[in-house]
Amino acid sequence: MQRIVITGVTSGFGQQWLYQLDKQPDIEFFVLARNKHKFQAMLKQQPLKNGVHFVQCDLMSIDSIHAAADQINQLTDSIDILINNAGHWSDKTFTPSVDGIESTLAVNQIAPFLLTGRLLPLLAQANQARIINTASFRHTDAKLNLDDIQLREDFNAERAYCNSKLFSVLFTQSLAEKLTDSRITVNCFDPGIVDTPMLKQALPIWLSPFYGLIKRVIARSPDKGAETGVFLSQSKQGATQSGHYFKDKKIKSTAQAAKDPSLMQWLWQQSSQLSGFDYSFDLDTHGEGNK
Repeated sequence: MQRIVITGVTSGFGQQWLYQLDKQPDIEFFVLARNKHKFQAMLKQQPLKNGVHFVQCDLMSIDSIHAAADQINQLTDSIDILINNAGHWSDKTFTPSVDGIESTLAVNQIAPFLLTGRLLPLLAQANQARIINTASFRHTDAKLNLDDIQLREDFNAERAYCNSKLFSVLFTQSLAEKLTDSRITVNCFDPGIVDTPMLKQALPIWLSPFYGLIKRVIARSPDKGAETGVFLSQSKQGATQSGHYFKDKKIKSTAQAAKDPSLMQWLWQQSSQLSGFDYSFDLDTHGEGNK
């Protein structure tokens, strides 16, 4: 039995990722999402073949993430794959989470950092585990302010998103390095420009009337967007190589900033401080970070 924890499946290409994985037998899914009714409606339209646990989780809430991790710990003693796929593009003005963290940063970086840390002991119990983070080619457009990770002083929604996707790559590489001697691989990937609700939200207002044309010309289908995520979930390469950024099922180079060890260390410290969580890598003794 393969146990898979996944976020971001109630919209966008995450749905297709889930259904593609469901083609394999002997899988137990743990789906984290805010809206149970939306997920149930999705299953009513297209049921899953494998078993699924719905785990209520608001990724903008640190308490909710801890509660979800607690529930998963009660439901299983191991995890084979953790998929951090949920993504967020904020409103045009600074919008804080319930914990006062800028919403894009909260969902796209702090939530994966915390959820992964809480579930790391369960991942360590698998014979070989994988962590897969959804990044983006937009990480190359990041413009960081090391004194203001949340962009409180000069907020821009597009910049916040691009920065968060650079954080996804930096976090992937940092964690992979820290897990070098474990049986856990960590990789991230760029799904490309995908026809999802977030694509429409990301367009400038003046381009909104042309959305139908734009998505036909440049956007991938959700199936195509999920393709590399499915590959990393199932392929031998995803089980043996770690710390890489993929696109179209191949390792790709990243922006120079994504290779900066000082930025990796800065992000790790910022993420730990904002989440209130310290990782423990004493995995043989089921060590957990502190809430």
